[in-house]
Amino acid sequence: MNEINFLKLLQSVDAFFPIGAFTLSNGLEDYVLRERIETAEELSEYLKGFLQIFPYNDLGLLSLAYRHAEDRAFLVRLDHMAGAMKSAKEVRIGSSRMCSRYVKAREAMGDCSGELLWYKEQIKEKEVFGFMPIALGIYAAWLAFGEEELLTMYGYSTLSAIVNNAVKLVPLSQLEGQRVLFEHLKELSGAAKKAMDTEIADIGISGTAYEIHCMNHEHLYSRQYMS
Repeated sequence: MNEINFLKLLQSVDAFFPIGAFTLSNGLEDYVLRERIETAEELSEYLKGFLQIFPYNDLGLLSLAYRHAEDRAFLVRLDHMAGAMKSAKEVRIGSSRMCSRYVKAREAMGDCSGELLWYKEQIKEKEVFGFMPIALGIYAAWLAFGEEELLTMYGYSTLSAIVNNAVKLVPLSQLEGQRVLFEHLKELSGAAKKAMDTEIADIGISGTAYEIHCMNHEHLYSRQYMS
């Protein structure tokens, strides 16, 4: 594996990369406020459910964009499919904003070309919504980065963000949060492998409770996170 390309992808999924990923709670804030997650064990149950649907949501979108990075018609269709399946408004808008910031950041670094530049122009012309997993999949394919490594890296970044948000919201100790994350590493690896077999017809399989909590978040009186 090219070490520089590895570092570029690592930077892309870093919580400190300026695209706003750390401001999204994936419905977790509503779970906590409704007292459905109050312990490390309940957080573990949330992660277990999240990983079951992950291959058919953002992890699947990432894999499909990676595998079809040079098929522009497919990418447009995938983008529209993503917009339709993200029924929670905040989740849909949040991912779209992250994507816009991501492609702008890559362009500012002089690292936005090929199909990623095309995708950026499509977003600008409002031909597509623009979603972070799709942009990242296109970019990773251009770097010739390994698919399973990409999915695992992105998946870990997502789970780590969820756990760190839960530590603040519940609250839990940092050690408890890391223990829960550690316990789900094997399941994350399995989710990445499952996403590699996901087809476009599979996109949108989701957990009802997860969707409802994401929608509830829009109407909370006060919020710490964007979604």
